[in-house]
Amino acid sequence: MTRASVMRVGWIAGLAVLAACGKEQPPAAPVAPATAVRQFDPASVARGAALFAEHCAQCHGPQAQGHPDWQSAGSQEFAAAPPLNGTGNDVKRTRAEMAATIRNGVRRKADKADIMPAWKGRLTDRDIDDVINWAQSLWPAEVYEAWSKAQATTAPKG
Repeated sequence: MTRASVMRVGWIAGLAVLAACGKEQPPAAPVAPATAVRQFDPASVARGAALFAEHCAQCHGPQAQGHPDWQSAGSQEFAAAPPLNGTGNDVKRTRAEMAATIRNGVRRKADKADIMPAWKGRLTDRDIDDVINWAQSLWPAEVYEAWSKAQATTAPKG
Protein backbone atom coordinates (compact mmCIF):
# COMPACT_ATOMS: atom_id res chain seq x y z
CA MET A 1 0.00 0.00 0.00
CA THR A 2 1.38 3.37 -0.93
CA ARG A 3 1.68 6.27 1.42
CA ALA A 4 -1.14 8.04 -0.44
CA SER A 5 -3.42 5.02 -0.02
CA VAL A 6 -2.69 4.83 3.71
CA MET A 7 -3.44 8.56 4.04
CA ARG A 8 -6.65 8.17 2.05
CA VAL A 9 -7.79 5.25 4.28
CA GLY A 10 -6.89 7.35 7.34
CA TRP A 11 -8.94 10.30 6.08
CA ILE A 12 -11.90 8.07 5.29
CA ALA A 13 -11.75 6.46 8.71
CA GLY A 14 -11.48 9.86 10.35
CA LEU A 15 -14.46 11.19 8.40
CA ALA A 16 -16.47 8.08 9.30
CA VAL A 17 -15.73 8.67 12.99
CA LEU A 18 -16.70 12.34 12.71
CA ALA A 19 -19.87 11.45 10.83
CA ALA A 20 -20.82 8.92 13.49
CA CYS A 21 -20.29 11.49 16.22
CA GLY A 22 -22.51 13.96 14.45
CA LYS A 23 -25.43 11.58 14.05
CA GLU A 24 -28.46 12.28 16.17
CA GLN A 25 -29.02 9.76 18.88
CA PRO A 26 -32.41 8.05 18.81
CA PRO A 27 -34.79 9.56 21.33
CA ALA A 28 -34.65 7.97 24.74
CA ALA A 29 -37.51 5.74 25.72
CA PRO A 30 -40.16 7.63 27.66
CA VAL A 31 -39.55 7.56 31.37
CA ALA A 32 -42.38 6.08 33.36
CA PRO A 33 -43.76 8.38 36.03
CA ALA A 34 -42.18 7.88 39.41
CA THR A 35 -44.18 5.64 41.66
CA ALA A 36 -44.24 5.83 45.41
CA VAL A 37 -42.01 3.15 46.79
CA ARG A 38 -43.30 1.35 49.83
CA GLN A 39 -40.37 0.19 51.83
CA PHE A 40 -41.77 -1.10 55.07
CA ASP A 41 -39.48 -3.07 57.32
CA PRO A 42 -40.83 -6.64 57.19
CA ALA A 43 -40.31 -7.01 60.95
CA SER A 44 -42.36 -3.84 61.55
CA VAL A 45 -45.15 -5.12 59.31
CA ALA A 46 -45.15 -8.47 61.13
CA ARG A 47 -45.31 -6.74 64.54
CA GLY A 48 -48.09 -4.48 63.23
CA ALA A 49 -50.07 -7.48 61.99
CA ALA A 50 -49.83 -9.18 65.38
CA LEU A 51 -50.77 -5.99 67.26
CA PHE A 52 -53.67 -5.34 64.89
CA ALA A 53 -54.96 -8.91 65.34
CA GLU A 54 -54.75 -8.56 69.10
CA HIS A 55 -56.18 -5.05 69.55
CA CYS A 56 -57.97 -3.86 66.40
CA ALA A 57 -59.33 -6.75 64.34
CA GLN A 58 -62.38 -7.21 66.56
CA CYS A 59 -63.81 -3.93 65.24
CA HIS A 60 -61.92 -3.27 61.99
CA GLY A 61 -61.95 -6.88 60.72
CA PRO A 62 -59.07 -9.36 60.35
CA GLN A 63 -57.86 -7.82 57.07
CA ALA A 64 -58.73 -4.24 58.10
CA GLN A 65 -61.78 -4.37 55.84
CA GLY A 66 -63.96 -2.53 58.37
CA HIS A 67 -67.62 -3.03 59.13
CA PRO A 68 -69.93 -3.24 56.08
CA ASP A 69 -72.00 -0.31 57.42
CA TRP A 70 -69.04 1.91 58.26
CA GLN A 71 -70.34 4.83 56.18
CA SER A 72 -73.74 4.94 57.84
CA ALA A 73 -74.24 7.22 60.79
CA GLY A 74 -75.22 4.26 62.93
CA SER A 75 -77.28 4.31 66.06
CA GLN A 76 -76.34 5.97 69.31
CA GLU A 77 -75.36 2.56 70.71
CA PHE A 78 -73.24 1.38 67.82
CA ALA A 79 -70.49 2.85 65.66
CA ALA A 80 -69.26 0.86 62.66
CA ALA A 81 -65.47 0.73 62.39
CA PRO A 82 -64.11 1.97 59.05
CA PRO A 83 -61.78 -0.03 56.84
CA LEU A 84 -58.06 0.65 57.14
CA ASN A 85 -57.02 -1.26 54.03
CA GLY A 86 -57.00 1.72 51.67
CA THR A 87 -60.70 1.61 50.80
CA GLY A 88 -61.91 4.06 53.45
CA ASN A 89 -61.12 7.46 54.86
CA ASP A 90 -57.72 6.33 56.10
CA VAL A 91 -56.24 7.46 52.78
CA LYS A 92 -57.32 11.05 53.54
CA ARG A 93 -55.21 11.25 56.69
CA THR A 94 -51.53 11.86 57.30
CA ARG A 95 -49.53 9.33 59.27
CA ALA A 96 -49.52 11.79 62.16
CA GLU A 97 -53.33 11.98 62.05
CA MET A 98 -53.60 8.18 61.93
CA ALA A 99 -51.26 7.88 64.91
CA ALA A 100 -53.20 10.54 66.85
CA THR A 101 -56.46 8.67 66.22
CA ILE A 102 -54.97 5.44 67.54
CA ARG A 103 -53.32 7.18 70.46
CA ASN A 104 -56.30 9.34 71.49
CA GLY A 105 -59.26 7.30 70.28
CA VAL A 106 -62.44 8.74 68.79
CA ARG A 107 -65.46 10.28 70.48
CA ARG A 108 -68.86 10.74 68.92
CA LYS A 109 -69.53 14.46 68.56
CA ALA A 110 -73.21 14.29 69.48
CA ASP A 111 -72.95 12.65 72.89
CA LYS A 112 -69.16 12.52 73.50
CA ALA A 113 -69.34 8.73 73.79
CA ASP A 114 -66.12 6.85 73.10
CA ILE A 115 -66.54 4.98 69.82
CA MET A 116 -62.89 3.94 69.55
CA PRO A 117 -60.73 3.44 72.61
CA ALA A 118 -57.61 5.48 73.18
CA TRP A 119 -54.51 3.29 73.03
CA LYS A 120 -52.18 5.82 74.65
CA GLY A 121 -50.40 4.10 77.50
CA ARG A 122 -51.24 0.66 76.09
CA LEU A 123 -49.43 0.89 72.76
CA THR A 124 -46.04 2.54 72.34
CA ASP A 125 -45.29 4.97 69.52
CA ARG A 126 -43.38 2.14 67.83
CA ASP A 127 -46.40 -0.17 68.20
CA ILE A 128 -48.63 2.45 66.59
CA ASP A 129 -46.15 2.99 63.77
CA ASP A 130 -46.00 -0.77 63.19
CA VAL A 131 -49.80 -1.02 63.01
CA ILE A 132 -49.92 1.83 60.49
CA ASN A 133 -47.15 0.17 58.43
CA TRP A 134 -49.11 -3.07 58.37
CA ALA A 135 -52.34 -1.35 57.34
CA GLN A 136 -50.61 0.67 54.62
CA SER A 137 -48.94 -2.49 53.32
CA LEU A 138 -52.49 -3.67 52.48
CA TRP A 139 -53.28 -0.60 50.37
CA PRO A 140 -53.35 -1.12 46.61
CA ALA A 141 -50.27 0.38 44.92
CA GLU A 142 -52.26 3.10 43.14
CA VAL A 143 -53.94 4.12 46.41
CA TYR A 144 -50.61 4.33 48.23
CA GLU A 145 -49.10 6.32 45.36
CA ALA A 146 -51.98 8.83 45.35
CA TRP A 147 -51.73 9.13 49.14
CA SER A 148 -47.95 9.71 48.94
CA LYS A 149 -48.38 12.43 46.32
CA ALA A 150 -51.06 14.12 48.40
CA GLN A 151 -48.80 14.02 51.45
CA ALA A 152 -45.94 15.57 49.50
CA THR A 153 -48.11 18.46 48.30
CA THR A 154 -49.66 19.16 51.69
CA ALA A 155 -46.50 18.76 53.77
CA PRO A 156 -45.67 21.93 55.70
CA LYS A 157 -42.77 23.84 54.21
CA GLY A 158 -40.05 24.72 56.56
